[in-house]
Amino acid sequence: MTDRDTCRMVENMQLWVYGTTAVVDTVLLFALLERHNWRAVTVWMLLLAVGVWCWHGGTFVRFLVDRSVGPLADPIRWFSMFSMAFGLMLMPSAALHGTLRLLQHQSFSVACKPDPRLTLCYLPLVLLAPIGRSLATNPAEPFLELLVNYHSAYVVWLSFVSGVTAYGLVHVGAESPDVIQRRFFQSLAASMLVIALLADVFISIRPRSPEMAAWLQPIVGVSPIIPAVLFGYFMMRFQLLPLILERTLVYGAILMGAMLFHQLVWRDAVSQFQDRYRLDLGVLEGALALTVILCYQPLRSRVAEALQSLVDSSAERRYERRHLAVQLAARAGDPLPNLVDWFTTTMQRSFGSDLAAAWICDRNRCVVERAGASKLLEDHQVGPMLAAIARTGDHFITRYSTSEPEVLAFLDQIRAGALLRFEHSDVCGLFLIGCRPWGQPPNDEELHALALLVEQFGVTLQNSQLQAMQLAVEHRVLQNEKLSALGLLAGSLAHEIKNPLSSIKTITRVLAEELGSDSPHAEDLRMISGEIDRLAASTSELLEAARPPRGDRPPIPLTELFSPTLRLLHHLAREHQAALDVQYPDDPIVMSIDQIGLREIVFNLISNGLEAAGAGGTVRLIFRNDSDSLVIEVLDSGPGFSVEQQSRLFEPFFTTKHCGTGLGLYIVARRVRELGGQIECQSIPHQSTTFQVKLPRNVPTADSDRR
Repeated sequence: MTDRDTCRMVENMQLWVYGTTAVVDTVLLFALLERHNWRAVTVWMLLLAVGVWCWHGGTFVRFLVDRSVGPLADPIRWFSMFSMAFGLMLMPSAALHGTLRLLQHQSFSVACKPDPRLTLCYLPLVLLAPIGRSLATNPAEPFLELLVNYHSAYVVWLSFVSGVTAYGLVHVGAESPDVIQRRFFQSLAASMLVIALLADVFISIRPRSPEMAAWLQPIVGVSPIIPAVLFGYFMMRFQLLPLILERTLVYGAILMGAMLFHQLVWRDAVSQFQDRYRLDLGVLEGALALTVILCYQPLRSRVAEALQSLVDSSAERRYERRHLAVQLAARAGDPLPNLVDWFTTTMQRSFGSDLAAAWICDRNRCVVERAGASKLLEDHQVGPMLAAIARTGDHFITRYSTSEPEVLAFLDQIRAGALLRFEHSDVCGLFLIGCRPWGQPPNDEELHALALLVEQFGVTLQNSQLQAMQLAVEHRVLQNEKLSALGLLAGSLAHEIKNPLSSIKTITRVLAEELGSDSPHAEDLRMISGEIDRLAASTSELLEAARPPRGDRPPIPLTELFSPTLRLLHHLAREHQAALDVQYPDDPIVMSIDQIGLREIVFNLISNGLEAAGAGGTVRLIFRNDSDSLVIEVLDSGPGFSVEQQSRLFEPFFTTKHCGTGLGLYIVARRVRELGGQIECQSIPHQSTTFQVKLPRNVPTADSDRR
């Protein structure tokens, strides 16, 4: 290979290197300028990216027009070299600006108040005027040859800035409790020192060994991109690297397409113009097409979407998430806790996140269920968080897409990937997804897929709730049908039993009279008569439970109303070896109410209380006068009920007894409703239970209702 071929190969390599870095710089600069990154980007960082872009872009254009001739060649060469000089002067100034801010505020936060004194960092830019004149003397000369008088001063300036920057980064990083942040500062400090060292070596060996300097020049020229990418990475985290990779491939594909179009279509037509001016129009056409796409956002988005599938390796994950959507729809009938736990665990595993959490709320934004790392938010914080996200108008937010202070503080504190919300008529909630093990948040495609899954999850919860309500209504209808049938059966059965019992009782009485009291069978006949009376009373209760309440309600004093019932209850208390205490109000109360229904209420509550209290227990019956109402309280010292049992006490067929039917308290609650009253139960497990019945003292009769 001849020296000319070697030189040509080195030039082509440099052209490729600077073209690639120019594309990467363009991607980085546009990423920093995007609106959702403004809260993380400082002025000095933006200027640093501009400086790197000017240096690499100017170098790339300078190589393109190196052998061009004609009236436009020298102005283009001068402009490209002036851009190179501007970038070289701007990069150290922006780095020094950022370092001094870091030493002042111990962070790169954009919230820090600007300091006008830091504009002195850009004082070296005044040298651009004489540098521009030097470049205009002979633009065809190499860039470094035209600025040979500035080499030493620039190396000293760059070394000074690199030293100060390295000191500031190491000093602040040593005080940071975050290990990752300390390593980042150390890496950034090392990169600044390496850049200064490479520049010193390049300038020193260039006069003595031009060939070695030619091989070293691309490395020195590309090295400024390292701190720029590191700064951008630190501020935007793992969103930056996939973004640079994706868009670099996209923009590179655009350039290659334009150059291929030029070679196949325009080459012969413009070959004479290219030979005349020694200018590669293929590259210029590609750069022009890229500029149009970059400046027109809709076109830029469409091109990115079209080419993204070429580098997308998430087809398997997309299939898995579609399968999850099918599974979610199939689990609509699962209980709420099981469904929420399954969804949270599955989403965390599918997206490879370090954490996930879910908070489910009712229509009043009160938390009813939670799963995953839900301890990150207290119950009283979920409602305001939902309201804050709703104000943004989005269904999901990240640390880079929101300005809500409370949401931003929460996401920054836990370094979450995204926070998503769903809201329907009867159910709403939040879903939190974390980052991958290395801190990478979900990308845009994953966020949209996650948002769809979370929205479907909300719809599933809403459907599940509606389905549960429907089942509850169907259950109540079925219970009512059973009770109606039971009432008819009880009425028929009681009616059929009542007449034979009367005959049996009559025969028993006749036998007792004929045998006399001295007969050895007299005691047996008295026992038979007592059992007949008990069975007759039971059939009467069945008839009372089956038939609607009667309308005859003559006024009667309270003491007279309950005297027979209380005598029987005192006998029952002695059988249970329990104490029964009855307290009447000081003022006499006259009731106009269904007497049989009221006696049944008291009898059932007292008998249940005596059974619960057991031997040595106590039951208290308290009557109180409350305005136009009668308040009846039954307190027993029994074991009480759990919270779940209390919620079902008045349901039909629910019982806590081994041999109970589950109809006693249901009938009591039904009688209370028929009398226009209310009943409540307050129970302390293993201590006591209190039933409180509140009844109006004057209930209109059925006849008065018709009148």
